[in-house]
Amino acid sequence: MGRSFNRMLWKSWPRRAYTLLIVFYASVLTPVALVSSRTPANLTQFASIATCVVTLFLGLWRRVDLQRAAARIRLSPSKKIFVLGGIGAAYVETVYEVWQHVFGANGVAASPNLALDLLITMPWYLLLVAFLGLTMKHVRPSLFQLLLLGGVYESMADGLLSSYIGGRLGSVIFFIPLAIPIFTLVYAPIVVLPAVIGRQSYEVFWRENPPTGSWAWLFFPCAAILVYAPFLILLLMG
Repeated sequence: MGRSFNRMLWKSWPRRAYTLLIVFYASVLTPVALVSSRTPANLTQFASIATCVVTLFLGLWRRVDLQRAAARIRLSPSKKIFVLGGIGAAYVETVYEVWQHVFGANGVAASPNLALDLLITMPWYLLLVAFLGLTMKHVRPSLFQLLLLGGVYESMADGLLSSYIGGRLGSVIFFIPLAIPIFTLVYAPIVVLPAVIGRQSYEVFWRENPPTGSWAWLFFPCAAILVYAPFLILLLMG
C-alpha cells in the first residue's frame, strides 16, 4: 500500500503541492481556527473531517480485502460504484450527525434528524455517484484526480448551492475554491474509496472497451447539481 499511496499523492510536483496544501490546512489552519473560535460547530467540523481522513487511510490500507469483497457483488462496474458511493455518502452524513450531537452543535448537518438529513442529501450523492459511474466508462481517471475532483464535486453542493440558499453566495464565492482541499477529504469516502474498491471491475471493462473520452468528462458529475438543486429548493419550500 505504501508504494501505491506514494505514487498517488507524491508522483509529480502538482500532486506534492496539493498534498502539502492539505497538510497545511489540517495541521495549521484548522488548529488555529479551533483556538480562535472553539465553537460546537467548529469542533463538529474538525471531528467529522478527521473521521473521514481516518476512514480514507483505513480503506486504502485494507483495500485488497475490500476489493475481494466487492468482487463478489454481481453488478456492472457503474452499478457497483453507485452502491459503494451511496454507502459512503450515508456514512459521511451519519458521521456529521453523530459529532453534531456529541458537541451540541446546530446547523452543521442538513438536519438534526438523521432520517430527514438523508432525505435531503442522498439525492445529490446518488446523482453524483451515478454520473461518476458513467464518467468512468469514458475516461480512466487516476486516483489522485478522483481525490481532487471529490473536492470540486462537493464545492457544487456544500459550496455554491448551500451558500446560494443561505443568501451568502456573494460574500463567500471567492473563498469556495480555498475550501476544496477540505472538501477533498470529506468526499473521499464517497468518491475515492468506492473508485478504489470497484476499480478492478472497471479494469476488466476498460480492457474490452478502451476509454476514449475527453478529460472534460471528469467534470460531468458536477452536472448532477442541475437535477438536485430544483429538488432541494422544492423540498425546502414545502
